[in-house]
Amino acid sequence: MTNPTTIVAPGGAFLLEPAGSRPLFTPERFDEIQLSIAAQAQLFMEKEVIPQERYLESHEGKAAGAMVTVLRKACELGFALVEVPEAFGGLGADKRTALMLCEKLGSNGDFSVTYGAHSGIGLAPILLFGTDAQKKKYAEKIGSGEYISCYALSEPGSGSDALAARTTAVLNAAGTHYLFNGTKQWITNAAWADVGIVFAKVDGDKFTAFIVDSATEGFSTGNEEHKMGLRGSSTRQLIYNDALIPVENVLGEVGKGHHVAFNTLNLGRFKLGASTIGAAKRALKESMAYATDRKQFRTSIIDFGAIREMLADSVVQVYLAESLNYRIAGMIDARLEGKDHDDPKVLMTAVEEYVIEASISKVYSSEMLDRTLDRCLQWHGGYGFVEDYAIEKFVRDARVNRIFEGTNEINRLLIPGTLMKRVMTGRLDAESGIGELEKRLATGSVPGLPEDDGLARAEFALQRLKWLSLTVFQAATSEYGIGLSKEQETLIGLSNLIIDCYAVDSAIARTKQGKSNPDADAVCKIAAYEALDRGVVSSWRLIEAIFDGSDELDTWAAKLNQLSAHVPANLIALKRQVAAGTVKAGRFHLSNY
Repeated sequence: MTNPTTIVAPGGAFLLEPAGSRPLFTPERFDEIQLSIAAQAQLFMEKEVIPQERYLESHEGKAAGAMVTVLRKACELGFALVEVPEAFGGLGADKRTALMLCEKLGSNGDFSVTYGAHSGIGLAPILLFGTDAQKKKYAEKIGSGEYISCYALSEPGSGSDALAARTTAVLNAAGTHYLFNGTKQWITNAAWADVGIVFAKVDGDKFTAFIVDSATEGFSTGNEEHKMGLRGSSTRQLIYNDALIPVENVLGEVGKGHHVAFNTLNLGRFKLGASTIGAAKRALKESMAYATDRKQFRTSIIDFGAIREMLADSVVQVYLAESLNYRIAGMIDARLEGKDHDDPKVLMTAVEEYVIEASISKVYSSEMLDRTLDRCLQWHGGYGFVEDYAIEKFVRDARVNRIFEGTNEINRLLIPGTLMKRVMTGRLDAESGIGELEKRLATGSVPGLPEDDGLARAEFALQRLKWLSLTVFQAATSEYGIGLSKEQETLIGLSNLIIDCYAVDSAIARTKQGKSNPDADAVCKIAAYEALDRGVVSSWRLIEAIFDGSDELDTWAAKLNQLSAHVPANLIALKRQVAAGTVKAGRFHLSNY
Protein backbone atom coordinates (compact mmCIF):
# COMPACT_ATOMS: atom_id res chain seq x y z
CA MET A 1 0.00 0.00 0.00
CA THR A 2 1.11 3.57 -0.67
CA ASN A 3 2.72 5.41 2.21
CA PRO A 4 -0.17 6.27 4.55
CA THR A 5 0.97 9.87 4.87
CA THR A 6 0.20 10.38 1.18
CA ILE A 7 -3.12 8.52 0.99
CA VAL A 8 -4.68 9.87 4.18
CA ALA A 9 -6.74 13.05 3.93
CA PRO A 10 -8.90 14.72 6.58
CA GLY A 11 -12.58 13.92 6.26
CA GLY A 12 -14.24 16.41 3.92
CA ALA A 13 -10.93 17.52 2.37
CA PHE A 14 -12.05 16.32 -1.07
CA LEU A 15 -13.97 19.59 -1.44
CA LEU A 16 -10.76 21.59 -1.10
CA GLU A 17 -8.24 19.51 -3.08
CA PRO A 18 -8.01 18.84 -6.83
CA ALA A 19 -8.93 15.31 -7.88
CA GLY A 20 -5.98 12.96 -7.66
CA SER A 21 -4.04 15.10 -5.18
CA ARG A 22 -3.54 11.99 -3.06
CA PRO A 23 -3.34 8.34 -4.09
CA LEU A 24 -6.38 6.29 -3.17
CA PHE A 25 -7.14 2.64 -2.84
CA THR A 26 -9.08 1.22 -5.79
CA PRO A 27 -10.41 -2.25 -6.68
CA GLU A 28 -7.57 -2.57 -9.18
CA ARG A 29 -5.20 -2.89 -6.22
CA PHE A 30 -6.68 -5.96 -4.54
CA ASP A 31 -3.94 -8.51 -3.83
CA GLU A 32 -4.05 -12.25 -4.51
CA ILE A 33 -5.41 -13.12 -1.07
CA GLN A 34 -8.22 -10.60 -1.39
CA LEU A 35 -9.06 -11.81 -4.89
CA SER A 36 -9.14 -15.37 -3.58
CA ILE A 37 -11.61 -14.38 -0.85
CA ALA A 38 -13.72 -12.55 -3.44
CA ALA A 39 -13.82 -15.63 -5.66
CA GLN A 40 -14.72 -17.86 -2.73
CA ALA A 41 -17.54 -15.54 -1.66
CA GLN A 42 -18.91 -15.31 -5.19
CA LEU A 43 -18.84 -19.10 -5.56
CA PHE A 44 -20.64 -19.46 -2.23
CA MET A 45 -23.43 -17.14 -3.38
CA GLU A 46 -23.74 -18.91 -6.73
CA LYS A 47 -23.90 -22.39 -5.16
CA GLU A 48 -25.56 -21.93 -1.78
CA VAL A 49 -27.75 -18.84 -1.90
CA ILE A 50 -28.92 -17.70 -5.34
CA PRO A 51 -30.23 -21.12 -6.51
CA GLN A 52 -32.57 -21.30 -3.51
CA GLU A 53 -33.37 -17.61 -2.97
CA ARG A 54 -37.10 -18.11 -3.63
CA TYR A 55 -37.14 -20.98 -1.13
CA LEU A 56 -35.30 -18.90 1.44
CA GLU A 57 -38.03 -16.25 1.36
CA SER A 58 -40.91 -18.75 1.32
CA HIS A 59 -42.93 -19.76 4.38
CA GLU A 60 -41.55 -23.28 4.03
CA GLY A 61 -37.96 -22.08 3.89
CA LYS A 62 -38.34 -19.82 6.90
CA ALA A 63 -40.12 -22.54 8.88
CA ALA A 64 -37.25 -24.92 8.11
CA GLY A 65 -34.65 -22.38 9.23
CA ALA A 66 -33.00 -22.47 5.80
CA MET A 67 -31.43 -19.03 6.18
CA VAL A 68 -29.76 -19.98 9.45
CA THR A 69 -28.29 -23.05 7.76
CA VAL A 70 -26.90 -20.91 4.94
CA LEU A 71 -25.55 -18.29 7.35
CA ARG A 72 -23.74 -20.95 9.36
CA LYS A 73 -22.19 -22.32 6.17
CA ALA A 74 -20.87 -18.84 5.45
CA CYS A 75 -19.45 -18.68 8.96
CA GLU A 76 -17.76 -22.06 8.47
CA LEU A 77 -15.95 -20.51 5.50
CA GLY A 78 -14.70 -17.74 7.79
CA PHE A 79 -16.73 -14.89 6.31
CA ALA A 80 -17.96 -13.64 9.70
CA LEU A 81 -14.46 -13.87 11.18
CA VAL A 82 -12.87 -11.48 8.70
CA GLU A 83 -12.69 -8.50 11.08
CA VAL A 84 -12.42 -10.44 14.33
CA PRO A 85 -8.90 -10.01 15.84
CA GLU A 86 -6.66 -13.05 15.66
CA ALA A 87 -6.54 -13.14 19.46
CA PHE A 88 -10.22 -14.06 19.44
CA GLY A 89 -10.11 -16.61 16.66
CA GLY A 90 -10.53 -14.27 13.71
CA LEU A 91 -8.61 -13.24 10.61
CA GLY A 92 -7.99 -9.63 11.65
CA ALA A 93 -8.39 -8.47 8.05
CA ASP A 94 -8.50 -4.85 6.92
CA LYS A 95 -11.53 -2.77 5.96
CA ARG A 96 -10.80 -3.15 2.23
CA THR A 97 -11.23 -6.92 2.51
CA ALA A 98 -14.33 -6.59 4.69
CA LEU A 99 -15.88 -4.19 2.20
CA MET A 100 -15.13 -6.42 -0.75
CA LEU A 101 -16.75 -9.35 1.08
CA CYS A 102 -19.89 -7.26 1.74
CA GLU A 103 -20.07 -6.51 -1.98
CA LYS A 104 -19.79 -10.14 -3.03
CA LEU A 105 -22.36 -11.27 -0.47
CA GLY A 106 -24.68 -8.45 -1.54
CA SER A 107 -25.92 -10.22 -4.66
CA ASN A 108 -28.89 -11.53 -2.64
CA GLY A 109 -30.63 -9.06 -0.36
CA ASP A 110 -32.03 -11.54 2.15
CA PHE A 111 -28.68 -13.13 2.84
CA SER A 112 -26.80 -9.83 2.73
CA VAL A 113 -28.92 -8.21 5.43
CA THR A 114 -28.87 -11.38 7.56
CA TYR A 115 -25.09 -11.60 7.30
CA GLY A 116 -24.67 -7.88 7.94
CA ALA A 117 -26.85 -7.88 11.05
CA HIS A 118 -24.94 -10.89 12.37
CA SER A 119 -21.30 -10.21 11.56
CA GLY A 120 -21.45 -6.44 11.13
CA ILE A 121 -23.64 -4.40 13.45
CA GLY A 122 -24.28 -7.47 15.61
CA LEU A 123 -20.57 -8.06 16.23
CA ALA A 124 -18.73 -4.77 15.70
CA PRO A 125 -19.96 -3.20 18.97
CA ILE A 126 -18.45 -6.06 20.96
CA LEU A 127 -15.14 -5.74 19.10
CA LEU A 128 -15.12 -1.97 19.54
CA PHE A 129 -16.42 -1.56 23.07
CA GLY A 130 -16.37 -4.97 24.72
CA THR A 131 -14.14 -5.99 27.60
CA ASP A 132 -11.69 -8.83 27.03
CA ALA A 133 -14.09 -11.10 28.91
CA GLN A 134 -16.99 -10.10 26.65
CA LYS A 135 -14.90 -10.61 23.54
CA LYS A 136 -13.77 -14.05 24.70
CA LYS A 137 -17.33 -15.05 25.52
CA TYR A 138 -19.05 -13.75 22.39
CA ALA A 139 -16.76 -12.69 19.52
CA GLU A 140 -15.46 -16.09 18.41
CA LYS A 141 -18.84 -17.77 18.87
CA ILE A 142 -20.57 -15.12 16.75
CA GLY A 143 -17.80 -15.26 14.16
CA SER A 144 -17.99 -19.05 13.94
CA GLY A 145 -21.78 -19.06 13.70
CA GLU A 146 -22.28 -20.90 16.99
CA TYR A 147 -24.23 -17.83 18.12
CA ILE A 148 -26.39 -15.76 15.76
CA SER A 149 -26.39 -12.07 16.61
CA CYS A 150 -28.61 -9.03 16.06
CA TYR A 151 -28.65 -5.29 16.74
CA ALA A 152 -31.59 -3.64 18.50
CA LEU A 153 -31.72 0.15 18.44
CA SER A 154 -35.06 1.21 16.92
CA GLU A 155 -38.32 1.21 18.85
CA PRO A 156 -41.98 1.67 17.87
CA GLY A 157 -41.73 5.36 18.77
CA SER A 158 -38.11 6.09 17.91
CA GLY A 159 -36.53 5.42 14.54
CA SER A 160 -34.26 8.20 13.31
CA ASP A 161 -34.43 9.76 16.78
CA ALA A 162 -32.74 6.77 18.42
CA LEU A 163 -31.86 8.61 21.63
CA ALA A 164 -35.59 8.96 22.36
CA ALA A 165 -35.69 5.25 23.22
CA ARG A 166 -38.09 4.28 26.01
CA THR A 167 -36.71 0.84 26.92
CA THR A 168 -35.53 1.06 30.53
CA ALA A 169 -32.88 -0.70 32.58
CA VAL A 170 -33.06 -0.37 36.38
CA LEU A 171 -30.34 -1.76 38.63
CA ASN A 172 -31.68 -4.17 41.25
CA ALA A 173 -31.11 -3.74 44.96
CA ALA A 174 -28.32 -6.31 44.98
CA GLY A 175 -26.48 -4.45 42.23
CA THR A 176 -26.11 -7.65 40.20
CA HIS A 177 -28.67 -7.25 37.39
CA TYR A 178 -30.56 -4.64 35.41
CA LEU A 179 -34.32 -5.04 35.13
CA PHE A 180 -35.16 -4.56 31.44
CA ASN A 181 -38.57 -3.37 30.18
CA GLY A 182 -39.46 -2.24 26.69
CA THR A 183 -39.87 -3.18 23.04
CA LYS A 184 -37.45 -2.99 20.13
CA GLN A 185 -38.80 -2.73 16.58
CA TRP A 186 -37.62 -3.84 13.10
CA ILE A 187 -34.92 -6.16 14.43
CA THR A 188 -33.20 -8.24 11.75
CA ASN A 189 -32.39 -11.83 12.81
CA ALA A 190 -34.84 -11.55 15.72
CA ALA A 191 -36.38 -15.00 15.21
CA TRP A 192 -33.11 -16.89 15.37
CA ALA A 193 -30.70 -14.62 17.26
CA ASP A 194 -28.94 -16.13 20.29
CA VAL A 195 -27.58 -12.77 21.40
CA GLY A 196 -28.15 -9.11 20.61
CA ILE A 197 -26.74 -5.63 21.08
CA VAL A 198 -29.63 -3.86 22.82
CA PHE A 199 -29.93 -0.22 23.88
CA ALA A 200 -31.83 0.99 26.93
CA LYS A 201 -31.91 3.94 29.31
CA VAL A 202 -30.48 3.25 32.74
CA ASP A 203 -32.52 5.07 35.39
CA GLY A 204 -34.61 6.53 32.59
CA ASP A 205 -31.99 8.86 31.14
CA LYS A 206 -28.57 7.19 30.72
CA PHE A 207 -28.61 5.76 27.18
CA THR A 208 -26.59 2.55 27.41
CA ALA A 209 -25.69 -0.50 25.30
CA PHE A 210 -25.99 -4.05 26.59
CA ILE A 211 -25.18 -7.55 25.36
CA VAL A 212 -28.37 -9.53 25.88
CA ASP A 213 -28.70 -13.32 25.60
CA SER A 214 -31.95 -14.50 24.06
CA ALA A 215 -32.27 -17.22 26.69
CA THR A 216 -32.88 -14.51 29.28
CA GLU A 217 -36.08 -15.04 31.27
CA GLY A 218 -38.61 -12.31 30.53
CA PHE A 219 -37.54 -12.01 26.89
CA SER A 220 -39.78 -12.84 23.93
CA THR A 221 -40.20 -11.88 20.28
CA GLY A 222 -43.21 -10.53 18.43
CA ASN A 223 -44.73 -12.00 15.30
CA GLU A 224 -42.77 -12.02 12.06
CA GLU A 225 -43.33 -8.82 10.10
CA HIS A 226 -44.94 -9.24 6.68
CA LYS A 227 -42.57 -7.14 4.62
CA MET A 228 -42.53 -5.77 1.11
CA GLY A 229 -39.05 -7.21 0.58
CA LEU A 230 -36.23 -9.06 2.32
CA ARG A 231 -38.77 -11.75 3.14
CA GLY A 232 -36.08 -14.36 3.63
CA SER A 233 -34.68 -12.41 6.56
CA SER A 234 -36.32 -12.37 9.97
CA THR A 235 -37.79 -9.09 11.25
CA ARG A 236 -39.59 -9.01 14.57
CA GLN A 237 -39.96 -7.06 17.77
CA LEU A 238 -37.81 -7.88 20.78
CA ILE A 239 -39.91 -7.65 23.93
CA TYR A 240 -38.50 -7.34 27.45
CA ASN A 241 -40.79 -7.80 30.43
CA ASP A 242 -38.81 -7.60 33.69
CA ALA A 243 -35.90 -9.38 32.00
CA LEU A 244 -32.81 -9.61 34.22
CA ILE A 245 -29.54 -8.64 32.48
CA PRO A 246 -26.25 -9.17 34.39
CA VAL A 247 -24.28 -6.00 35.12
CA GLU A 248 -21.25 -7.52 33.39
CA ASN A 249 -23.23 -7.34 30.14
CA VAL A 250 -23.08 -3.55 29.98
CA LEU A 251 -21.27 -2.76 26.73
CA GLY A 252 -18.97 0.21 27.09
CA GLU A 253 -19.93 2.70 29.77
CA VAL A 254 -23.28 3.44 31.35
CA GLY A 255 -24.64 6.59 29.71
CA LYS A 256 -22.30 6.29 26.70
CA GLY A 257 -24.52 4.15 24.49
CA HIS A 258 -24.62 6.85 21.84
CA HIS A 259 -20.92 6.21 21.17
CA VAL A 260 -21.70 2.55 20.58
CA ALA A 261 -24.71 3.27 18.39
CA PHE A 262 -23.26 6.00 16.19
CA ASN A 263 -19.84 4.43 15.63
CA THR A 264 -21.52 1.17 14.69
CA LEU A 265 -23.79 2.97 12.23
CA ASN A 266 -20.82 4.78 10.67
CA LEU A 267 -19.22 1.41 9.94
CA GLY A 268 -22.50 -0.03 8.73
CA ARG A 269 -23.19 2.76 6.27
CA PHE A 270 -20.32 2.22 3.88
CA LYS A 271 -20.63 -1.55 4.23
CA LEU A 272 -24.21 -1.19 3.09
CA GLY A 273 -22.87 0.92 0.24
CA ALA A 274 -20.61 -1.93 -0.82
CA SER A 275 -23.40 -4.50 -0.66
CA THR A 276 -25.50 -2.45 -3.11
CA ILE A 277 -22.69 -2.71 -5.66
CA GLY A 278 -22.93 -6.50 -5.61
CA ALA A 279 -26.68 -6.35 -6.09
CA ALA A 280 -26.40 -3.84 -8.95
CA LYS A 281 -23.80 -5.88 -10.81
CA ARG A 282 -25.85 -9.06 -10.60
CA ALA A 283 -29.01 -7.24 -11.72
CA LEU A 284 -27.21 -5.71 -14.69
CA LYS A 285 -25.72 -9.03 -15.77
CA GLU A 286 -29.03 -10.91 -15.60
CA SER A 287 -31.01 -8.08 -17.18
CA MET A 288 -28.52 -7.70 -20.02
CA ALA A 289 -28.87 -11.41 -20.77
CA TYR A 290 -32.64 -11.00 -20.86
CA ALA A 291 -32.44 -7.91 -23.07
CA THR A 292 -30.12 -9.75 -25.46
CA ASP A 293 -32.56 -12.65 -25.87
CA ARG A 294 -35.70 -10.56 -25.93
CA LYS A 295 -36.63 -9.38 -29.43
CA GLN A 296 -39.04 -6.67 -30.47
CA PHE A 297 -39.48 -5.55 -34.07
CA ARG A 298 -37.03 -8.35 -34.99
CA THR A 299 -34.28 -6.70 -32.96
CA SER A 300 -32.76 -7.60 -29.61
CA ILE A 301 -33.87 -4.85 -27.27
CA ILE A 302 -30.30 -4.52 -25.94
CA ASP A 303 -29.51 -2.94 -29.33
CA PHE A 304 -32.05 -0.16 -28.92
CA GLY A 305 -30.51 3.23 -28.17
CA ALA A 306 -32.99 3.94 -25.38
CA ILE A 307 -31.96 0.74 -23.57
CA ARG A 308 -28.26 1.38 -24.12
CA GLU A 309 -28.52 4.87 -22.68
CA MET A 310 -30.08 3.43 -19.52
CA LEU A 311 -27.35 0.80 -19.42
CA ALA A 312 -24.63 3.45 -19.70
CA ASP A 313 -26.21 5.53 -16.93
CA SER A 314 -26.16 2.47 -14.66
CA VAL A 315 -22.54 1.66 -15.47
CA VAL A 316 -21.54 5.26 -14.67
CA GLN A 317 -23.22 5.09 -11.27
CA VAL A 318 -21.81 1.66 -10.38
CA TYR A 319 -18.29 2.83 -11.27
CA LEU A 320 -18.69 5.89 -9.05
CA ALA A 321 -20.07 3.77 -6.21
CA GLU A 322 -17.10 1.40 -6.45
CA SER A 323 -14.68 4.30 -6.50
CA LEU A 324 -16.05 6.19 -3.51
CA ASN A 325 -16.62 3.14 -1.30
CA TYR A 326 -13.20 1.55 -1.67
CA ARG A 327 -11.64 4.99 -1.30
CA ILE A 328 -13.19 5.22 2.19
CA ALA A 329 -11.94 1.75 3.17
CA GLY A 330 -8.46 2.62 1.92
CA MET A 331 -8.33 5.84 3.92
CA ILE A 332 -9.42 4.10 7.12
CA ASP A 333 -6.86 1.33 6.61
CA ALA A 334 -4.15 3.91 5.90
CA ARG A 335 -4.92 5.65 9.19
CA LEU A 336 -4.54 2.31 10.96
CA GLU A 337 -1.15 1.45 9.42
CA GLY A 338 1.54 1.11 12.06
CA LYS A 339 -1.03 1.28 14.86
CA ASP A 340 -2.73 -1.28 17.07
CA HIS A 341 -5.69 -2.38 14.94
CA ASP A 342 -7.24 -4.13 17.92
CA ASP A 343 -7.34 -0.95 19.99
CA PRO A 344 -11.00 0.18 19.76
CA LYS A 345 -10.10 3.84 20.27
CA VAL A 346 -7.67 3.76 17.36
CA LEU A 347 -10.27 2.18 15.07
CA MET A 348 -13.06 4.49 16.20
CA THR A 349 -10.90 7.54 15.60
CA ALA A 350 -10.09 6.36 12.08
CA VAL A 351 -13.73 5.57 11.28
CA GLU A 352 -15.07 8.76 12.83
CA GLU A 353 -12.76 10.85 10.65
CA TYR A 354 -14.81 9.82 7.62
CA VAL A 355 -18.39 10.17 8.87
CA ILE A 356 -19.14 12.61 6.05
CA GLU A 357 -17.88 10.15 3.45
CA ALA A 358 -19.73 7.25 5.13
CA SER A 359 -23.02 9.12 4.91
CA ILE A 360 -22.28 9.95 1.27
CA SER A 361 -21.65 6.27 0.61
CA LYS A 362 -24.95 5.25 2.14
CA VAL A 363 -26.99 7.83 0.23
CA TYR A 364 -25.25 7.56 -3.14
CA SER A 365 -24.99 3.78 -3.20
CA SER A 366 -28.54 3.01 -2.08
CA GLU A 367 -29.98 5.43 -4.63
CA MET A 368 -27.63 4.10 -7.32
CA LEU A 369 -29.06 0.64 -6.75
CA ASP A 370 -32.67 1.78 -6.89
CA ARG A 371 -32.09 3.68 -10.13
CA THR A 372 -30.27 0.72 -11.67
CA LEU A 373 -32.98 -1.75 -10.67
CA ASP A 374 -35.72 0.52 -11.95
CA ARG A 375 -34.03 0.57 -15.36
CA CYS A 376 -33.50 -3.18 -15.32
CA LEU A 377 -37.14 -3.82 -14.49
CA GLN A 378 -38.14 -1.50 -17.34
CA TRP A 379 -36.13 -3.59 -19.81
CA HIS A 380 -38.15 -6.63 -18.75
CA GLY A 381 -41.42 -4.89 -19.56
CA GLY A 382 -44.40 -6.76 -18.11
CA TYR A 383 -42.20 -9.71 -17.20
CA GLY A 384 -40.39 -7.52 -14.71
CA PHE A 385 -43.59 -7.17 -12.70
CA VAL A 386 -44.10 -10.89 -12.09
CA GLU A 387 -42.14 -13.51 -10.16
CA ASP A 388 -40.88 -15.40 -13.21
CA TYR A 389 -37.73 -13.28 -13.19
CA ALA A 390 -35.57 -12.20 -10.27
CA ILE A 391 -35.81 -8.49 -11.04
CA GLU A 392 -39.07 -8.01 -9.11
CA LYS A 393 -37.38 -9.50 -6.04
CA PHE A 394 -34.37 -7.23 -6.50
CA VAL A 395 -36.65 -4.19 -6.50
CA ARG A 396 -38.60 -5.32 -3.42
CA ASP A 397 -35.45 -6.13 -1.47
CA ALA A 398 -33.59 -2.92 -2.30
CA ARG A 399 -36.13 -0.31 -1.29
CA VAL A 400 -35.40 -0.49 2.44
CA ASN A 401 -31.73 0.44 1.89
CA ARG A 402 -32.78 4.09 1.81
CA ILE A 403 -34.42 3.69 5.23
CA PHE A 404 -32.22 1.66 7.53
CA GLU A 405 -28.72 2.60 8.79
CA GLY A 406 -30.18 6.11 9.12
CA THR A 407 -32.63 7.31 6.48
CA ASN A 408 -31.15 9.01 3.44
CA GLU A 409 -32.75 12.26 4.59
CA ILE A 410 -31.04 12.05 7.98
CA ASN A 411 -27.72 11.26 6.29
CA ARG A 412 -28.16 14.16 3.91
CA LEU A 413 -28.61 16.49 6.89
CA LEU A 414 -25.51 15.04 8.56
CA ILE A 415 -23.20 15.71 5.59
CA PRO A 416 -23.20 19.55 5.51
CA GLY A 417 -23.96 19.72 9.24
CA THR A 418 -20.78 17.80 10.09
CA LEU A 419 -18.82 19.80 7.52
CA MET A 420 -19.95 23.06 9.13
CA LYS A 421 -18.94 21.89 12.62
CA ARG A 422 -15.50 20.86 11.43
CA VAL A 423 -14.89 24.13 9.65
CA MET A 424 -16.12 26.23 12.57
CA THR A 425 -13.95 24.32 15.07
CA GLY A 426 -10.88 24.47 12.82
CA ARG A 427 -10.77 20.70 12.46
CA LEU A 428 -11.01 21.10 8.68
CA ASP A 429 -9.01 23.97 7.24
CA ALA A 430 -11.37 25.40 4.66
CA GLU A 431 -10.11 28.94 5.05
CA SER A 432 -7.30 28.59 2.53
CA GLY A 433 -9.50 26.97 -0.10
CA ILE A 434 -12.30 29.50 0.30
CA GLY A 435 -9.74 32.31 0.47
CA GLU A 436 -8.19 31.23 -2.83
CA LEU A 437 -11.63 31.11 -4.42
CA GLU A 438 -12.49 34.58 -3.12
CA LYS A 439 -9.25 35.93 -4.57
CA ARG A 440 -10.03 34.38 -7.96
CA LEU A 441 -13.52 35.85 -7.94
CA ALA A 442 -12.28 39.29 -6.90
CA THR A 443 -9.62 39.38 -9.63
CA GLY A 444 -11.69 37.65 -12.30
CA SER A 445 -9.07 34.92 -12.63
CA VAL A 446 -11.34 31.89 -12.68
CA PRO A 447 -9.80 29.51 -15.27
CA GLY A 448 -11.75 29.00 -18.47
CA LEU A 449 -12.60 25.82 -20.34
CA PRO A 450 -9.40 23.93 -21.26
CA GLU A 451 -8.67 22.14 -24.50
CA ASP A 452 -10.45 18.80 -24.87
CA ASP A 453 -7.48 16.69 -23.84
CA GLY A 454 -7.96 13.48 -21.85
CA LEU A 455 -9.77 14.20 -18.60
CA ALA A 456 -8.91 17.91 -18.52
CA ARG A 457 -12.48 19.02 -19.14
CA ALA A 458 -13.88 16.51 -16.64
CA GLU A 459 -11.50 17.94 -14.04
CA PHE A 460 -12.57 21.45 -15.04
CA ALA A 461 -16.23 20.51 -14.53
CA LEU A 462 -15.44 18.94 -11.15
CA GLN A 463 -13.48 21.99 -9.99
CA ARG A 464 -16.31 24.31 -10.95
CA LEU A 465 -18.74 22.03 -9.08
CA LYS A 466 -16.55 22.17 -5.97
CA TRP A 467 -16.34 25.96 -6.16
CA LEU A 468 -20.11 26.21 -6.56
CA SER A 469 -20.55 23.94 -3.53
CA LEU A 470 -18.13 25.99 -1.43
CA THR A 471 -19.86 29.20 -2.48
CA VAL A 472 -23.29 27.92 -1.48
CA PHE A 473 -21.82 26.54 1.77
CA GLN A 474 -20.23 29.91 2.55
CA ALA A 475 -23.45 31.74 1.69
CA ALA A 476 -25.61 29.47 3.86
CA THR A 477 -23.31 29.63 6.88
CA SER A 478 -22.90 33.40 6.63
CA GLU A 479 -26.65 33.96 6.40
CA TYR A 480 -27.90 31.40 8.92
CA GLY A 481 -24.93 30.71 11.20
CA ILE A 482 -25.70 27.90 13.62
CA GLY A 483 -29.34 28.34 12.62
CA LEU A 484 -28.48 26.49 9.40
CA SER A 485 -29.25 23.25 11.26
CA LYS A 486 -32.95 24.20 11.09
CA GLU A 487 -32.91 24.94 7.35
CA GLN A 488 -33.38 21.37 6.21
CA GLU A 489 -34.24 22.14 2.60
CA THR A 490 -31.04 24.15 2.21
CA LEU A 491 -28.99 21.43 3.93
CA ILE A 492 -30.37 18.75 1.62
CA GLY A 493 -29.71 20.85 -1.48
CA LEU A 494 -26.17 21.54 -0.30
CA SER A 495 -25.72 17.87 0.52
CA ASN A 496 -26.63 16.88 -3.04
CA LEU A 497 -23.88 19.16 -4.32
CA ILE A 498 -21.33 17.66 -1.92
CA ILE A 499 -22.35 14.09 -2.75
CA ASP A 500 -21.81 14.76 -6.45
CA CYS A 501 -18.41 16.29 -5.68
CA TYR A 502 -17.20 13.25 -3.76
CA ALA A 503 -18.56 10.69 -6.22
CA VAL A 504 -17.10 12.38 -9.29
CA ASP A 505 -13.85 13.22 -7.52
CA SER A 506 -13.40 9.56 -6.53
CA ALA A 507 -14.01 8.33 -10.07
CA ILE A 508 -11.64 10.82 -11.71
CA ALA A 509 -8.88 10.21 -9.15
CA ARG A 510 -9.26 6.44 -9.62
CA THR A 511 -9.14 6.70 -13.40
CA LYS A 512 -6.12 9.01 -13.45
CA GLN A 513 -4.29 6.64 -11.12
CA GLY A 514 -4.96 3.49 -13.16
CA LYS A 515 -4.06 2.19 -16.57
CA SER A 516 -5.46 3.93 -19.62
CA ASN A 517 -9.07 2.88 -20.22
CA PRO A 518 -11.17 4.80 -22.77
CA ASP A 519 -14.44 3.57 -21.27
CA ALA A 520 -13.43 4.70 -17.77
CA ASP A 521 -12.47 8.08 -19.25
CA ALA A 522 -15.89 8.29 -20.88
CA VAL A 523 -17.60 7.44 -17.58
CA CYS A 524 -15.72 10.25 -15.83
CA LYS A 525 -16.69 12.75 -18.51
CA ILE A 526 -20.35 11.77 -18.39
CA ALA A 527 -20.43 11.92 -14.60
CA ALA A 528 -18.58 15.24 -14.36
CA TYR A 529 -20.48 17.06 -17.10
CA GLU A 530 -23.90 15.96 -15.86
CA ALA A 531 -23.02 16.74 -12.23
CA LEU A 532 -21.91 20.24 -13.22
CA ASP A 533 -25.16 20.82 -15.13
CA ARG A 534 -27.14 19.78 -12.04
CA GLY A 535 -24.89 21.79 -9.77
CA VAL A 536 -25.26 25.04 -11.67
CA VAL A 537 -29.06 24.91 -11.53
CA SER A 538 -29.11 23.78 -7.89
CA SER A 539 -26.64 26.47 -6.79
CA TRP A 540 -28.70 29.24 -8.31
CA ARG A 541 -31.91 27.94 -6.74
CA LEU A 542 -30.28 27.67 -3.32
CA ILE A 543 -28.74 31.15 -3.45
CA GLU A 544 -32.07 32.61 -4.60
CA ALA A 545 -33.80 30.93 -1.66
CA ILE A 546 -31.19 31.87 0.93
CA PHE A 547 -31.19 35.56 -0.03
CA ASP A 548 -34.78 35.96 -1.18
CA GLY A 549 -35.68 39.62 -0.77
CA SER A 550 -32.19 40.51 0.47
CA ASP A 551 -29.89 43.15 -0.97
CA GLU A 552 -27.09 40.56 -0.79
CA LEU A 553 -28.62 38.47 -3.56
CA ASP A 554 -26.88 40.48 -6.29
CA THR A 555 -23.48 40.01 -4.62
CA TRP A 556 -23.81 36.23 -4.48
CA ALA A 557 -25.39 36.07 -7.93
CA ALA A 558 -22.31 37.84 -9.31
CA LYS A 559 -20.14 35.09 -7.85
CA LEU A 560 -22.31 32.39 -9.39
CA ASN A 561 -22.14 34.14 -12.73
CA GLN A 562 -18.36 33.72 -12.72
CA LEU A 563 -18.50 30.09 -11.60
CA SER A 564 -21.38 28.76 -13.68
CA ALA A 565 -20.23 26.84 -16.73
CA HIS A 566 -21.27 24.24 -19.26
CA VAL A 567 -18.96 21.78 -20.96
CA PRO A 568 -19.97 21.15 -24.59
CA ALA A 569 -19.90 17.42 -25.24
CA ASN A 570 -21.64 14.70 -27.23
CA LEU A 571 -22.99 12.72 -24.27
CA ILE A 572 -24.94 10.42 -26.57
CA ALA A 573 -21.70 9.29 -28.21
CA LEU A 574 -19.98 8.85 -24.85
CA LYS A 575 -22.85 6.77 -23.51
CA ARG A 576 -22.94 4.65 -26.65
CA GLN A 577 -19.24 3.94 -26.13
CA VAL A 578 -19.74 2.85 -22.51
CA ALA A 579 -22.78 0.74 -23.38
CA ALA A 580 -20.99 -0.98 -26.26
CA GLY A 581 -18.14 -2.08 -24.01
CA THR A 582 -20.58 -3.37 -21.40
CA VAL A 583 -22.69 -5.30 -23.91
CA LYS A 584 -19.59 -6.88 -25.41
CA ALA A 585 -18.50 -8.08 -21.95
CA GLY A 586 -21.99 -9.15 -20.95
CA ARG A 587 -21.54 -7.59 -17.49
CA PHE A 588 -20.22 -4.53 -15.71
CA HIS A 589 -16.78 -4.42 -17.26
CA LEU A 590 -14.85 -1.60 -15.58
CA SER A 591 -13.53 -3.78 -12.76
CA ASN A 592 -12.51 -7.41 -12.61
CA TYR A 593 -12.56 -8.94 -9.14
